[in-house]
Amino acid sequence: MRARYGLNSSLPMPRNKDEKAAVFAARITLATQRDESARAADQSRLEAALSELAAAEAADRAEAKAELDADRASSAAFNDAVMTVAKGGIDRARASSEFVQKAATAIFALYTGALTLAFSVTNNPLPARGILPSLFLGFAVLLATAYLAFLTKGDRVKDPADASGTLQAQLNRSRTFVQWTNTSVLNRAPLLRCAVVALGIGVVSLPAPFLTPPSHHAVADVVCAADQQKDPTTGACLAAWPTIPTGNAADATLRQKLFEAQLAEVTASRAAARTGATAPPDDTGWVVGTAVVGVLLIFLPLILAGLRRAGPKIKDSASSGFLGSLASLTGLNTLFKTG
Repeated sequence: MRARYGLNSSLPMPRNKDEKAAVFAARITLATQRDESARAADQSRLEAALSELAAAEAADRAEAKAELDADRASSAAFNDAVMTVAKGGIDRARASSEFVQKAATAIFALYTGALTLAFSVTNNPLPARGILPSLFLGFAVLLATAYLAFLTKGDRVKDPADASGTLQAQLNRSRTFVQWTNTSVLNRAPLLRCAVVALGIGVVSLPAPFLTPPSHHAVADVVCAADQQKDPTTGACLAAWPTIPTGNAADATLRQKLFEAQLAEVTASRAAARTGATAPPDDTGWVVGTAVVGVLLIFLPLILAGLRRAGPKIKDSASSGFLGSLASLTGLNTLFKTG
């Protein structure tokens, strides 16, 4: 019975209906208090858990925001650096072309001064090969000037591609800006490459007028006539010295004058033969050949650039027209990568 009413053994049992009701009310009050205490404890634990969760979420959001801000700052710095370098490319290209101009001009001035000291119009004229450095240095100045002043229309740059986020949008805009500046810098870049090649060839050819090209005929290969003497130094065939005419005392004066005339004639002939043997050979042929080869080398970068630009068009025309059919028949499809 005590267990029924929830009473300890030391408490008296309810004797009537009112006491039983009071005991029941007390039990309800006690249970209510216990439930409220449990709910309060649960509420406190729930609030603590929610507070911890909110703090963790706030910390995660702060960390994510810090990482995002760092990424944005890094991306902005990267894009600024890329744009700065891209903008500087235009100035660097102009400085390069101006350097080629100034270098070629300075070298030509020094070369002209050296020619003035080494050659003269009357006594020691400038050989034909002396024009080669001037020709190549002139090409260097001309091509560098053309890169700077000969304005042409560049390729069209596409608009920045669409992006799903700010970082990707910044990167796309930077790529477009780099392409735009590269178009301006590289539009006439083959001319600058040609100028550099011309400057290099001009510098290499500077010693040309001061060098004597070897003769085509060696001294040992020269064969003289039986009545001539061979000069061991120059290999020239010299006329033999005249013999003293014989006669009597009556014509001694005449024979002396004849011998002197013959001696003067042979002396002049031998001197002319030595001069002709030691004269520099005609270098016009190899000068012209060197000039042609040099000009081809100078314009080789421009030719290669033109072929690279025309390559896709040639490929398309070859694959779609008569050449495409011919290529499929003759095996040229391997060359054009068609079929």
